[in-house]
Amino acid sequence: MTGTSLLGLGFRLDRASELANLSQAMDIRWSIALYEHLDAAEANPEEMMSGSEMISNGKIAWKIAAEDFPIILDEYRQKFEEFRAKWIQRFATEEITRMLSQNQYILRDDNGWYYTATAEKLRNLYFSTIHLMVGDAEKLLVNLSGRVEHMQDKLSRLWYKESAVDASSKILPALEAALRSSEYALTSRLRASLAGVSRNRFMVEFKPPRDKRHFHTARSCAKNVGANNANIAYENAFLAFTDDFCDYAQGLTLFIGKWYLEKWLLYLRGFSRGQLDLFTHKTVG
Repeated sequence: MTGTSLLGLGFRLDRASELANLSQAMDIRWSIALYEHLDAAEANPEEMMSGSEMISNGKIAWKIAAEDFPIILDEYRQKFEEFRAKWIQRFATEEITRMLSQNQYILRDDNGWYYTATAEKLRNLYFSTIHLMVGDAEKLLVNLSGRVEHMQDKLSRLWYKESAVDASSKILPALEAALRSSEYALTSRLRASLAGVSRNRFMVEFKPPRDKRHFHTARSCAKNVGANNANIAYENAFLAFTDDFCDYAQGLTLFIGKWYLEKWLLYLRGFSRGQLDLFTHKTVG
C-alpha cells in the first residue's frame, strides 16, 4: 500500500497488526518460504536495488490470464442460462400440480382444493424440489473451482519460471501461494451457503397460511402455493424462486470467477523496485 492510498483511507493502518492478521490466513509451509525470501532479500541490499524496475512481472502469464479467464466466465454464464432453462421447465405449472397432488400437498374437500403441509412435509417438499436444484448449482460451482485451480497452477508455474530470478522476485509468488488455501476455503463456504440461503427462504415463503384458502381446481391451487406479492408476476411460486435463485447462484459464480481474474492481473503485474520497502521487516517493526 502506497502513501497516496493510505491518505485516501482517512485513517492510518497499523501495518504490523494488518500483517499479523494476514499471516493467520497463510499456509504455514508457504509462510516459512515467504519469510526466508524476505530474509534473503534483506541480507543482500545491493541485490534489492539493482536489476529491472519491475519485479515479479509475468508478462506471458498475464496475457494468458487476461485471455483465458474471460473465456471461462463466458462458458459458465452460458451454463447457468442452460441451468435456468432446465429448472424452469421442471417447475412448469403442470409438473408442480401433478407433484403436489400426488404427494398430497394439495387436497380437496367440499369447498374445493387447498394447500396443506406439516413442518416435516414442508421439509420433504423442499428436499424433493428446490434442494435438487441447489445441488445442481453446487456442482457447477465445484466444476468452476476445478477449472480455476487448474488455471492457478498453470499461471503460478509459468510466473515462477518467467520472473522468479532472485529472492526479491520470489516474495510475491510465495505470498500468492501462501494465501491460496484460504481462498479455496472461502469459496467452499460461499458454495455451501447456497443450501442454507435457499432452504431458509423456502421455509418462510412456502409455509401454508393459517387460514385455509380454497380454489376451484388443482391447477389454480398449485399456482398459489407459496404465492405472495413479490412473486405474483410468475405463473407459480416455484418459477419465481427458481428465477431468483438462478440470479443469485450465477451472480455468485461469476463474482468468484471475476475475483480470480482480477487477482491474477494484479499479481502478475508485479511491483516496482521502489515498493520493496513494503515487504521489509523495518516497516513492520
